[in-house]
Amino acid sequence: MRAGRVVSVEAPGRQVSGASIAGRLVLTTAGAEQEPGGAVTVRPAVSGRPFAGVVTWRGPGGAALVRVDDPAWVEVDGPATRFGRIVTGRPGSTVEVCASGEPEIWQATGPVSADGDRLRLDVGGEPPEGAVVSRDDLLIGIVAQDGAVITVAELCRAPGFLAAVAVPALWPVELAEAHLTEPDQPRSPVALLRAGARVVGFRGRHELMDELGAWCSGAGFAALLLHGPAGEGKSRAGHELAARLTAGGWATLWLDETAPDVVVAAVADVVAPLLIVADAAESRPEQLRALLQACARHDGARPLRLLMLARTAGDWWRLLRGDALAGPLLDGASVVALPPLDDDGLYPAAVHALAAALPGVPGHAVHHWPSIAARLTAEPRETAGRALTVQTLALADLLDAMWPGPAVTAGKTPEDRVLAHEQRYWSFTAAWHGLTLDDEVLQDVLAVAALFGPTGPDQADRLLSGVPALAGAPRELRDAVRAWLADLYPGTGGRPWGTLQPERLAERFAGRRLAGSPVLPEPLIAVVTESQRRRMLTVYARAAGHAASLTDLSLTDLCVRHADRLTQACVETAISVAEPEPLLTALQRISADPDVPVERLTLIADRLPRLSPLAVQVAQRIADQHRRAGRMPELATALHNLSIRLGDLGRRGPALAAIEEAVLIHRRLAGAAPETFEADLARSLGSLSVRLGELEQPEPALVAADESTALYRRLAERQPGTYLPELGKSLMNLSLGRGALEQFPLALAAIEESVAIFGHLAGQRPETFLPDLAASLSVLGISLGSLDRDEQSRAAAQEATAIRRQLAAQRPDAHLPGLAAALTDLAVRHAVLGEKPAAVEAIAEALTIRHQLAEKSPAAFAADLEWSLHVHKVVHEMGS
Repeated sequence: MRAGRVVSVEAPGRQVSGASIAGRLVLTTAGAEQEPGGAVTVRPAVSGRPFAGVVTWRGPGGAALVRVDDPAWVEVDGPATRFGRIVTGRPGSTVEVCASGEPEIWQATGPVSADGDRLRLDVGGEPPEGAVVSRDDLLIGIVAQDGAVITVAELCRAPGFLAAVAVPALWPVELAEAHLTEPDQPRSPVALLRAGARVVGFRGRHELMDELGAWCSGAGFAALLLHGPAGEGKSRAGHELAARLTAGGWATLWLDETAPDVVVAAVADVVAPLLIVADAAESRPEQLRALLQACARHDGARPLRLLMLARTAGDWWRLLRGDALAGPLLDGASVVALPPLDDDGLYPAAVHALAAALPGVPGHAVHHWPSIAARLTAEPRETAGRALTVQTLALADLLDAMWPGPAVTAGKTPEDRVLAHEQRYWSFTAAWHGLTLDDEVLQDVLAVAALFGPTGPDQADRLLSGVPALAGAPRELRDAVRAWLADLYPGTGGRPWGTLQPERLAERFAGRRLAGSPVLPEPLIAVVTESQRRRMLTVYARAAGHAASLTDLSLTDLCVRHADRLTQACVETAISVAEPEPLLTALQRISADPDVPVERLTLIADRLPRLSPLAVQVAQRIADQHRRAGRMPELATALHNLSIRLGDLGRRGPALAAIEEAVLIHRRLAGAAPETFEADLARSLGSLSVRLGELEQPEPALVAADESTALYRRLAERQPGTYLPELGKSLMNLSLGRGALEQFPLALAAIEESVAIFGHLAGQRPETFLPDLAASLSVLGISLGSLDRDEQSRAAAQEATAIRRQLAAQRPDAHLPGLAAALTDLAVRHAVLGEKPAAVEAIAEALTIRHQLAEKSPAAFAADLEWSLHVHKVVHEMGS
């Protein structure tokens, strides 16, 4: 805690410490006799000067708020106080304890451990009453008279505290390095439009907020994707949810896209309710995979929620859900499309809220904004559009009323009008920095900042050197431009500067600059990181929707010209933006180039969605190149992948032909070098079995499955750590194949071996193999039922259900679909035994889950719901 915020609070016969937390508010403790309204004296520890104050609120443990009424009080300079909560059970977390003292501030540091809201300090002594507990300027709590720590999380749940203190969210203390930091004070009017500024009050969205509130109930992990066009209000809804959860003591991590992986991994150790918000989720798939892997290790005892905000729920989402490691956690994730906000009262509310906030913007305090707002809202007005569009219109009207100038031009959009006023801010600040560059050059610099965004000081200089007018300019000039940028939009998280916000305005501005100079980013492509190339293409693609004169061909040509550096970014951006056509056209041209390296084709194929027709074309080209070059191992792998792509598109005949050729090649290779190629042959045979089954050829499918299993058995004997799980899965498929041909005793033998394998593996690594054990037990139940061993069949189904229930309690999104399937199987087993009440109970629970899943994602769960409804009908038609 900064020394300037430490104060002492004095009352007759009593002196304690405290902290100035906002404006004239002081957080401290009060004696039993000090009720609200009681007079106190507040002395900043730095100056010792007395100021009159009054107790305004009392809370748990003697915590109190004091308002300093003395007109001579000077608010503390610097960033606003942020509040935090210890959220992990990791040992060794340290905190700082500060209190007023004589002759100097009392300070100590030491480890802290959390037990729910309670903190245990070990700072080598008894902290004074009212001492402030903090870490990295996050206020965590205050020391009570008995030495206990009253945490801010506890105070947030106390009636009246949040009404008196603006606590938008509690930061997770140990994860603070991963938290997105936004500037505290607006530098220009545009900053008032940021969702995080929360200038315009949250309106409407009652059904959405009720749904989000229900989603946050219960323990364990759950994920939700909220998607909608830019400016519709996704981020604002996220901030509103965080604020509401703060009243329950939750912490919120607004995830920074540059958060270190080691910090993100600490999510696994969270022991307090935590909401994680990943804004622009479609642009950070790798980070989401790492985050989901950490969430998979969470014990599920406390609520852990991941709210993903994105403009689309398209290919990027399907790829993430299909990821081997991250996907299982998203099987039951809610997907919510944000509807337009139909609110006739938004425009006048935005005008009045922005008018109240404008005096806080430098250079805007001398105007009487309320009277302008009253004039603008005196008459009703048509203001349809997205939430951000209406708020931008309100800001444009306010600014135009004060400075008509060039912004008031017929036909200009609200965004262009606001940008015209923002340009005044750019020019004024440039003059203050002594820059004499033309406005066109300054705007090119701002466009480069919007397109790329630097990661550090050295790269900042390289970016500026790539602007044509600054290439070869003296270092002093580039330093001055850099200082100007940092002054305009301060950087956070170690970045040299920020960028124009909201993103929609930045994209509008970038589109205008690129329309005049489509090659502006070209000199920088070679010197930026892969993530920056992806960011540039994302902004470029979105900007094309804002500038009619910026053609799709400009972006396509840029990607083709720099295919050596932009291919990966191009394909990753194409699956994340709402309008990917120019990027897909570029990928088609790149892959059709007769001289394209196979490595570049592989780069495209590995990242395209499985259902993409382009993916089949690229997979075929890869196979053709390997065939011409005579690379047999690579050809077999390419044919295997081609078969998968063709099968995904329903082209079963060509898919079978491709995998048959792959098996032939792998068989020859394995004959010559079994230790190298037997595993590839086993995989190909397993895929061949699937393709034959799809074409209703069960006998040859079983032959392929039998051979695949025999190979995996041999491989597992040599390398059990690698191949025993594959053997277990192969045996499960073999059992199903034998059952389809009514070879029930052989099917039972295969699945019993599979259950034994997964039971052994789950005993060693339950978090990895319990789902496989549950799946094999379900197949065991089916196999036993086919042999009329109905009580044993029911027991297997009960065990599978118990495992699924345990998994669903920890991670409902990932395992509720499996629980519903297990319950449906169990209902069938009870019905076969004539146990109608038990069958009714099981199928009722299954239907409850499946109705919920189908409501969230009809296409994914409609068939499962239909099967459970059929079982429900059969069960209820049973005799008593």
